Amino acid sequence: MDRLREKIGRREFLGNSAKIAVGASALTVASKTAKSTAASSGSNSAKAPKFILDSHIHCGGTEAWVEEMVKTYRPRNAMAFVLTWMKDMKLMKDAAADYPDVFINCGRVNLDDPNTIREVETFKKNEFVGMKFHSPQRNYDDPYYFQIYRLCEEYRLHTLFHTGISSHRIKDEPQWGSSARMRPIYLDTICRQFPRMTVQGAHFGNPWYDEAAEAARWNPSLYFDVTGSTLLKFIKLGKLARMSEILWWASDEAEHNPHTLKGGPGAWEHIVFGTDEKPSGLTANIERFQKMLDANNVGQAMREKMWGLTMAKILGIDPKTHKFVGK
Repeated sequence: MDRLREKIGRREFLGNSAKIAVGASALTVASKTAKSTAASSGSNSAKAPKFILDSHIHCGGTEAWVEEMVKTYRPRNAMAFVLTWMKDMKLMKDAAADYPDVFINCGRVNLDDPNTIREVETFKKNEFVGMKFHSPQRNYDDPYYFQIYRLCEEYRLHTLFHTGISSHRIKDEPQWGSSARMRPIYLDTICRQFPRMTVQGAHFGNPWYDEAAEAARWNPSLYFDVTGSTLLKFIKLGKLARMSEILWWASDEAEHNPHTLKGGPGAWEHIVFGTDEKPSGLTANIERFQKMLDANNVGQAMREKMWGLTMAKILGIDPKTHKFVGK
């Protein structure tokens, strides 16, 4: 009997050992597979974008700046939507003629200047395809400005509004304007009043991110860039994944949620790439944007839209040839 128990015990021991070995082997395979998947995922997330369109960069005002832009942007297959005051209109008109694969021209005007309408018309005649606004003396959605917006809509100009906190230098002179005039919720009014006009809010309304996102949720023609301090702040605080809490809805959300726009785009489709820095800042901005996409597990197809395909469609650009094909 003791000998029989000994045989059974040995058999159970061997059986258990075999099970442990098989289990260990399976864990090893699973571990390798997981590592392989993670590596593959990391590789996909780190893919360089095929095409970049910087939706927010200011004209540097010199031929040297133009040359630096070409040297910096061409190797990245990147184009730039350049925000330009009237004084630099000829510089950028010539730059776009010499380097049409790099430059797309956007005018910049003061909403409270009595000559604004005339300047918008002049920019349009010179083939500028957008208009930038900043620091109004009234709220953006004040009807006082509607004549300007109506003209932009008629000319099919893409409009870019600074939203959120506004920087300024330390000085002891009074200044017109206030960040409170540029809250992102005012773009909701503008989109409803001018539904054929595409609208972009700069800086994602920093710090009114939720307000910006909710305005975009109900307006398919409203987009935001995340230039400025937003990504720097979220990276410093380790909160890049917070973007998924702000940009929470999917394109098919209305199928189950009656409180979301039916047929509207998903949240991430409202975000576009931009720099709002000197040409030398392109690489750092690409890296920060990439970190945001990785932290929020944004898919590759959506990334390509955000990097440039969305803006190319808005502006009527063929991303393969960098030529205007019309809207």
